[in-house]
Amino acid sequence: MKNYKYLYLFWLLPLCFLFLMGQQGLVYYGLVDTFDNGHSYTAEVVEFEFKQIASQTNGHIVLRFETQDGQEIQRELSLPVEMAGALQKIRVIPIRYQPGAWQEIVIMPTLETQKNLVWTNALMAFVAFLLTFFVALVTHRFASKKLSEESEELVIERIDQD
Repeated sequence: MKNYKYLYLFWLLPLCFLFLMGQQGLVYYGLVDTFDNGHSYTAEVVEFEFKQIASQTNGHIVLRFETQDGQEIQRELSLPVEMAGALQKIRVIPIRYQPGAWQEIVIMPTLETQKNLVWTNALMAFVAFLLTFFVALVTHRFASKKLSEESEELVIERIDQD
């Protein structure tokens, strides 16, 4: 039975968590880069929607602001529940904006919350990576052992005949 070779595909799971950690690192870098190098603006809240359904809580906000060169920008941003509560009653929000950055807009009142969410996500991905890495090691050894057992030729010798 050669199906044990498919167990090596388990290595894709820790690889996915490693990718997720890298993505969260880029998000954190984007937040810090936009905060440090972006321009400060005040954005008007055009629309704010906060949904609380039994198994899901999320929202979105539409911000409109004018840049230094007179260009009017309107963006819709999704909001996790942690950030939506802090922005619920604010109609004019201070932001940092850097066009073309990994994170173009940083909402100033929720900057620390954004950073904490990124760190939490990265930490959870790291723990999941460690767990799945060790499970992948055990699975790899198991598959290697089973495949090496199958590769041995079985020789049947009859000893009851003279």
